[in-house]
Amino acid sequence: MDHHKSGTWRLFPVILIAGLLFLLTDSRAVAGKIRVACVGDSITYGDGVPQRHTQGWPGKLQQLLGTGYQVANFGHSGATMLKNGGLPYWKTAEYKAATSFDPNIVIIMLGTNDANPKSWSKLGSRFTADAEEMIRHFAQLKAHPKIYICTPPPIIHANYGISEAMLIRGPISDIYTAGHAMNVPVIPVYAELRRFFKTHGADVYYQADGIHPNAAGQKQIAQLIFQFLQRVP
Repeated sequence: MDHHKSGTWRLFPVILIAGLLFLLTDSRAVAGKIRVACVGDSITYGDGVPQRHTQGWPGKLQQLLGTGYQVANFGHSGATMLKNGGLPYWKTAEYKAATSFDPNIVIIMLGTNDANPKSWSKLGSRFTADAEEMIRHFAQLKAHPKIYICTPPPIIHANYGISEAMLIRGPISDIYTAGHAMNVPVIPVYAELRRFFKTHGADVYYQADGIHPNAAGQKQIAQLIFQFLQRVP
């Protein structure tokens, strides 16, 4: 018998078992992380923010939560909560990806693109029902996630046909209605940022369009969401 081959075959089961143990351990480590899905539009995506993966609010939230969490950004630019809006989040690849992610926590921040007076006058009456349906969709996932829904950040300069007055009267009001109806915590991003801006100013936290927060504004959003998660786990 070839002793070299015999020794190799005796080592093979040991190597195989060691490899399997490594894979199992690695799998458990990944599975052990709390998965957080950030669902939203261009504000969540991080449009116009350099190094958006780390400087957008989902990336900043990852840093605040730490290594026990896996925070994933499922923002899609231009997305609406309304299923018949200009670009329904429901029809995006990110919606499917967020669903497949099977998150333990879902943070929804949509509504800015719905605050267009022309489209709102035709479709706005459906916003509450569509928001409730989105909450219901994620609530039925295998992981039975904890769901939070956020009010969008302020609009400091009207742009793209979107106005803050419409945002307040329409999506923000309906987000509170949907959250309360579904017994889901509402994270008051709008109100908290407005309060913050009273003493710190707003322009330095926004890009030139007055709708998209810059890196500093994204950091503020992440911090207030993190603080809310600590208070309402």
